[in-house]
Amino acid sequence: MASLEIPQSAERLTPEWLTAALRDTGTIKTSRVESFDTEMDIAAGVGFMGELARLTLRYDRAEDGAPRSLIAKFPTRIPENREIADVFRFYERETRFYEEVAPEVKLRTPRRYYGALNPATQDYVLLLEDLAPARVGDQLEGCSSEEAELCIRQLAMFHATWWESPRLTEIDWMPLANDPLIAQSAQDAYAEAWGPFAEYAGDKLSDDMRAVGERFGKNIINALNRYGEPPRTIVHGDYRLDNLFFGTPEGGAPLTVIDWQISTRGNGVFDVAYFICGSMEPAERRATEMDLLRMYHAVLLDGGVRAYDFDQCFEDYRASTLLCLLYSVLEIGSLDTANERGLELFTAIMERALSAVADLNADELLPK
Repeated sequence: MASLEIPQSAERLTPEWLTAALRDTGTIKTSRVESFDTEMDIAAGVGFMGELARLTLRYDRAEDGAPRSLIAKFPTRIPENREIADVFRFYERETRFYEEVAPEVKLRTPRRYYGALNPATQDYVLLLEDLAPARVGDQLEGCSSEEAELCIRQLAMFHATWWESPRLTEIDWMPLANDPLIAQSAQDAYAEAWGPFAEYAGDKLSDDMRAVGERFGKNIINALNRYGEPPRTIVHGDYRLDNLFFGTPEGGAPLTVIDWQISTRGNGVFDVAYFICGSMEPAERRATEMDLLRMYHAVLLDGGVRAYDFDQCFEDYRASTLLCLLYSVLEIGSLDTANERGLELFTAIMERALSAVADLNADELLPK
């Protein structure tokens, strides 16, 4: 069939378009969408590079497998965030991940009902499985030790599957973590964002950590080069509670992972550090991080990973906490957080990242 026009937002959707999209992927075959209700902006304060809406569909006839509801995902309407997404081709990464990678991985991801991307404009649309009644995590609230173990165990199994896989070369649309454009842009953006970040952080930024942050700013390309060196796997890049769904007594898989826009090929331990340092309060992190990291490493070995000892895993973990600081500086110093919850989230991430860098003496890994 002819390619469907890509709608710019949920307001542009029609029953006819939804019918054609769902038929294009064989999601429905005989029924058609007669009407639908829309719940707008369901990711406010959680997602910052996309706009999500929940659609409740009504059909002209019953058909097995026809989704009663789904999630429609579009580019962000915030100009500053959209510019970043376009430069780094976030929407292409996510669209192609669901098309080419998700069907083959053990890690549970939402079912893709339809996806389309215009490479020239980076306009895109995804129709994804509505994961309700599963419960989305809350990065501000944190998670239980059992949930943290589940998240890290599932992540390790996923990383092991792709660890130094020859197939990584086939997905060259997913950049290396040290892609020159990404590395140089990150260093330049950090330099611009550092001043506003330091001003916002105020007395939360000690003199020692201010010095570390300034020194790190001159070594971001070096840090990303380390991150992009072998051994490589697929890195989610934003593995945090707001992107994780947990099963409930009412239903849902034990864990489902969403939002693959900034996935890269690099050192998977970054995902571990980003989750632990960003989703746990410092006291809880200190009490559990070594056990979680040892479990992650053990699952890698069980999954067939070789020539990667725990000492190296721990050093990579320490180095990754500096990259968590990079995220905090860019988020607070440049991104439009759109609402109070977003700012509260980024503030919590900042405080947790600063604590992890200090506790682990991660600055020792920077060039002298």
